[in-house]
Amino acid sequence: MKSWWQRRSVRFRLALWYATATAVVLLAFAWFVYEVIEHRLGAEIDRQLRSDFDLVEAQVDLDAEEGARWNVHSPHGDETSPPISTWFEVWSQDGELLLRHWPVSTASTNNPLPPPRASTLKLTTVELGRDLLVRVMEGPGRVEGQSVLIRVFRDETEMRRTLGEIIRVSTLGFPLAVALAAIGGYLIATRSLRPLDAMARQARRISSESLSKRLPNPNPNDELGRLATVFNDTLVRLEASFAELQRFTADASHELRSPLTALRAVGEVALRDGNDPAALRETIGSMLEEAQRLTDLVDALLTLARMDATKADAAREEVNIATLLYEVRDQFEVLANEKCQTIEVTSDDDLTVQADRTLLHLALVNLVHNAIQHGPADSKISITAMRSARKIDISVIDSGPGIPGEYQEKIFERFFRVDKARSRARGGAGLGLAIAKQAVQRYGGRIVLESNSDRGSIFRIELKI
Repeated sequence: MKSWWQRRSVRFRLALWYATATAVVLLAFAWFVYEVIEHRLGAEIDRQLRSDFDLVEAQVDLDAEEGARWNVHSPHGDETSPPISTWFEVWSQDGELLLRHWPVSTASTNNPLPPPRASTLKLTTVELGRDLLVRVMEGPGRVEGQSVLIRVFRDETEMRRTLGEIIRVSTLGFPLAVALAAIGGYLIATRSLRPLDAMARQARRISSESLSKRLPNPNPNDELGRLATVFNDTLVRLEASFAELQRFTADASHELRSPLTALRAVGEVALRDGNDPAALRETIGSMLEEAQRLTDLVDALLTLARMDATKADAAREEVNIATLLYEVRDQFEVLANEKCQTIEVTSDDDLTVQADRTLLHLALVNLVHNAIQHGPADSKISITAMRSARKIDISVIDSGPGIPGEYQEKIFERFFRVDKARSRARGGAGLGLAIAKQAVQRYGGRIVLESNSDRGSIFRIELKI
């Protein structure tokens, strides 16, 4: 049943829900109306019976010869008959019928009721004949000081006819109302879901080549409009991701082609002029340099790919910041000495943080290597660590040319270079800062850049404690 229900369209399910809800409401309302009307009509008949009982008790006289007689006189002084609407019986305490008044139409109806024996007033509904239901009130009364038993009747035929008409009207109108509710629900659902159909048609047309298209959103304030807004925001992010991927692919292809072209060119020269051992040695050295550049680039790409593929949080351990900073300094001391640069470390010995040591080391290596590359000769590179309120700041400060403000947001993008020609001549591919940023973000940290063209750059890693 569940699978059948799930295979139906939303329009069909909404229409069925509307029809079911309407059916339940109509049944409850019809039952309520029936009960109210039956109670009101029944109460009115009981009130009339009470009045009839009092009237019979007041207007019947006992007669030694006739037993009992109706005692109401007309304005001319002669005795009149009881009101035609009043059916009654007067019985003695011994069970003897003293007086009975029946309408002419029911005079031949056999009375199936035994003599009344009620000690108090009692109300019942009985069937006197075929399709003749009457409401009966019986109980003790006093006529001329003597105790008698009085029974009065009221025909319920009109009340039953009214209730029957209510049932017939409800029975005839119920299917029509449910059908109208189902049709109306289907039309309302169709109209309400029309924007969703338009969004579905537009979504089918969107591909990787047409990510600039957006879903129609005629009413951004309703639920479907908010859904379209979410999808359009997702398309914006997808378009940006595809554009970044295409740019990354183009840049990676260009960077890989450069050392490969150099390798091929140097190899062709060596083949053409291969008689000079010194020239061959120099050619092999150039080829090894280009091969190393190619290896470094591939390693950087693999590092980024692994970090992109692994979405889980990085493993954390307690890392001594001072020890890590001294390791990074020792690693680059030879490279810094080649440019007559000094690396200075400032940190408390007991400063620790919960982080992935490998990723943090990778981020620092890329930041320090970047500072050495772009820092001038005879300059100082400072690596400092300090604790603030709820974080630890690790700063790498250089004395390089700085980064203009318009490039500071893009500097962490892959393959981005402020001066491509200068960076390529020095062997940079524009991936170091991207690797550093992603490595720090893996465990909830972030990298902040502060740079001016006249006083170098400060790359600050902020780690939560």
